Amino acid sequence: QGNLDTVRHAETELARRAAAAYEPEFLWQCTLVSTGEPCAMCTGTLYWANIGRLVYGFEETELLALTGDHAENPTMSLSSRTVLDSGQKKIEVFGPFPEIA
Repeated sequence: QGNLDTVRHAETELARRAAAAYEPEFLWQCTLVSTGEPCAMCTGTLYWANIGRLVYGFEETELLALTGDHAENPTMSLSSRTVLDSGQKKIEVFGPFPEIA
């Protein structure tokens, strides 16, 4: 994929910077709002950063339907709820909300 940093997504960057700047107790009260449902990597980063809520506009499956089998964007069909349900923290997930997409 050339010089493209494939693990530098907006949600991971935000979570990393927030985790460096704020205490976990504060972050637990925060909400990340995203146009699209965060990918599995970004959702895991939210989990480890201790961000307590996620709100998104359209589902990851909709992105997969748009991009299809594309080598430069190998989207996973794995919802943020599935990722978070496998953890021990009870992070709230709200979406999809097409009106914010």
